[in-house]
Amino acid sequence: MATPSSGNVRELETLAPAFICWYVQRPFSTDVEEVLASLKLFFRFYPEFDEKRSITALDPAEVAARLASLIIHTVYEGIVATYSLTTFLRFLHDSGRWSGKPESYRAVNGILTDIICLDMRTAPGGAETANVATTAPAG
Repeated sequence: MATPSSGNVRELETLAPAFICWYVQRPFSTDVEEVLASLKLFFRFYPEFDEKRSITALDPAEVAARLASLIIHTVYEGIVATYSLTTFLRFLHDSGRWSGKPESYRAVNGILTDIICLDMRTAPGGAETANVATTAPAG
């Protein structure tokens, strides 16, 4: 397991005001504070290597590994983190804050979409948790 990253959480907290403004302008059904709490949980264990690394340029392999680990240990929190990350990724794209390569964005988006599709097909609560990511129109 990765060492907890306070730097990632600080970066998320720096982005939080813009994220909240973006979020409340859309018809999401989940409280923004719940989404931020889920993102903090995820980013606490997302690797932080140096000051060149940013949560605005997520690495597809790391996202997949961290979500898999989270889902294995706490299924519900892992699924909620997936929906929250989908929303965060949309925010980064819509606001022009995505700093990674377009290929990485598409790969991360694909990973998140695959997990959401599996959740909606297999979990009894899939339709309810899907509201986190699917209530607002895709950007």
